[in-house]
Amino acid sequence: MDLHSLLVLFLFSLLFAAVATADGIDDEDDLLIRQVVSDGADDHLLNAEHHFSTFKAKFGKTYATREEHDYRFGIFKDNLRRAKLHQKLDPSAVHGVTKFSDLTPSEFQRQFLGLKPLHLPAHARQAPILPTDDLPADFDWRDHGAVSGVKDQACISIYALIFR
Repeated sequence: MDLHSLLVLFLFSLLFAAVATADGIDDEDDLLIRQVVSDGADDHLLNAEHHFSTFKAKFGKTYATREEHDYRFGIFKDNLRRAKLHQKLDPSAVHGVTKFSDLTPSEFQRQFLGLKPLHLPAHARQAPILPTDDLPADFDWRDHGAVSGVKDQACISIYALIFR
């Protein structure tokens, strides 16, 4: 074997060892996910309420009613289950609790993705009707310094030939 092949083999074995050991390393978010998300129905044994309280305090979340609190708590647990699944699918990614952890995917999409509609007053959509009695027969904006003349007509012609 030449030196290059040995070096590649050595680097590959280092990478394999690093990946194998990384499975045993847990970060704080993954620990939180495993603590909050149960495989069964015993959420109280996993101290999920404590983690939700920590989430609410950290991100300043409050809910108007007990029903809304319980609803958001269920969403919180669902999102952590989803994060746990995504973490298994892509161990190199970082998943965990964010300020959006109490929102459903559709709520998140509606509130934070896409363009927000522009709300204009009704009169803003109506253009004023201006008088047209004394308009000149010919008007050139170049004469008034509003626009400049064509700079390089040859360039424009070449562009038109290439991209038509």
